[in-house]
Amino acid sequence: MNKHPLPNIQSKESLQLAIELLKERIDLQEKAIVNRVHQLPSELFKSASGAILPAIINQTSVSGIWNLMKLVPVVQSLFSLFRKKRQD
Repeated sequence: MNKHPLPNIQSKESLQLAIELLKERIDLQEKAIVNRVHQLPSELFKSASGAILPAIINQTSVSGIWNLMKLVPVVQSLFSLFRKKRQD
């Protein structure tokens, strides 16, 4: 779980060096977290739009196809009326 190996501390100087290295790593991690927090709203928007838009498009496509299918009998009956008029 620990990504960073424990330093070999044998003197006061090596302890101070380990403390400085730890502070630097913490600062880097804090900056990474701040950057990630600033990116989060745009990523949430992208995720939401990526999930919502296909659902809306699918629903629109299904309803559009259904409306076209409802028109098929009407168009067929109109064509049959025109045929009858031409035959007469």
